[in-house]
Amino acid sequence: MVEYRINKLQEQGVIKNFVALLDAGKLGLTVWNVYLELQNIDSAKEKEIISYLKENNRVWWVGLCNGKWNLIYSILVKDVKEFYSMVVDFNSKFGTYILNQSLAAHVEVEIFSRGYFMDKPSVGRPWYEKLENIPIDEIDKKILKELSTNARASTVELAQKLDLTPRVISYRIKELMKSKIISVFRLQTDVSKIGMGFYKIIIDLKNNSKEYEDSLKEYCRQLGNVVHYEKKIGPWLLELEMEVKSFEKANQVMKAMKEKYSDYIKRYDILLIYDEPKGELDITQQL
Repeated sequence: MVEYRINKLQEQGVIKNFVALLDAGKLGLTVWNVYLELQNIDSAKEKEIISYLKENNRVWWVGLCNGKWNLIYSILVKDVKEFYSMVVDFNSKFGTYILNQSLAAHVEVEIFSRGYFMDKPSVGRPWYEKLENIPIDEIDKKILKELSTNARASTVELAQKLDLTPRVISYRIKELMKSKIISVFRLQTDVSKIGMGFYKIIIDLKNNSKEYEDSLKEYCRQLGNVVHYEKKIGPWLLELEMEVKSFEKANQVMKAMKEKYSDYIKRYDILLIYDEPKGELDITQQL
């Protein structure tokens, strides 16, 4: 039954690929988001900005939004000084078009499976739990590069491509999973093919406590359509990413959540991510 559904989703173009998600924190990289409200910008200037971000190897993800923010970009860097220099460089080029800007760093992320595919709660996997710097060599990098964009490749296929033996490939993959550099194997999707939208929810919290946090995280897991639970440090402390059919549905979900956790959630903003010009799965190039 599961295989049938997966095959059907592949035929529909909903599932584009099977990928390995690498944990940036295990590789000594910090993750920052820059949120921009733009002004006086035409399509030509937007293309110029996107082109600049796409060509920057440190930029991991770019999202175009409807809502409070117009554009978000994510950066992988080794320290805050490197992040600062990148933001300053971007702003020196495009600052005229920035009306408002916010910065937030990832603290910890829980990745949820798409439970709604199977009409059941999601399964959670931790990502970016802590910052380490686990050493990897060039062979590891080559293996990670391949798996990050094609996790279904067999050890035989990888061995032939990388001029190694299947036994070496198998051992290396097990070690990369053991160290949790390979965090989770996941589907790369285009949920618009089934009429779903991708929404980012920015949440201001109050009365912070471990009890509230654990309860809310479990609540999100049970929903089945929350795909990321992201603890942040910045102007707000929490973001959710969810896949639902409309803004109205996203607001309905968040309204019910806020009512249930009225002592924890102060307010929220809903952003529709309507385009993702960049989503870099191979983060070995950042090393």
